[in-house]
Amino acid sequence: MTDLTLQQLVLRLIAYVFIAAVHGFAVAAAAVAMGDQGPRHDGRLHLNPLAHLDIVGTASGVLFSIGWIRPVAIDRFEMRLGRIGLAIVVAAGAAATMISAAALRLARPLLLPLLPDTASATVFALIEIIGELSTWFALINILPLPPLTGAHLLAAAAPAYGKVIAKIAPYSGGVLAAVAATGVFTKVLGPAYRILANTFLN
Repeated sequence: MTDLTLQQLVLRLIAYVFIAAVHGFAVAAAAVAMGDQGPRHDGRLHLNPLAHLDIVGTASGVLFSIGWIRPVAIDRFEMRLGRIGLAIVVAAGAAATMISAAALRLARPLLLPLLPDTASATVFALIEIIGELSTWFALINILPLPPLTGAHLLAAAAPAYGKVIAKIAPYSGGVLAAVAATGVFTKVLGPAYRILANTFLN
């Protein structure tokens, strides 16, 4: 069961701010690299977490480990590789999320000895939480469900429903959070989570 003490909630919130910044920037950067300049004009091509955070997605992530960012609007007709480009964008977001968590794990032995004992313990716990939540974030956001990043895969598979997907994304967040609260996602995806965590973080 998730520890929901005040300290843990604060650390999980900080972790989600970090994850949202990395994931949002990576998705926007991949889309721009693929030819769609929309994310640049929408102010998503930077690491400012305020541009990427979704209130419901962050709350769900902090409380239930299943979260998401504010959807990045991407025009597949601007993508050099079309539908394949959308898949690349989704993969780039997941990869950047896991790589950043792994990089923090690698830097931890170098960083912690430089800090006082109390700060060292806090940073250690924060890096652990970032690793845990990054793994869930990367895993859940490849699912083709709005408002997840993986919804772009749904748009690629059924382009005629692209506008419908965009319209329901704001409302689907509440439904997704409600399902996350039941623990269904973490139970069903538990084996995949362990494989991903062992591959990148151990």
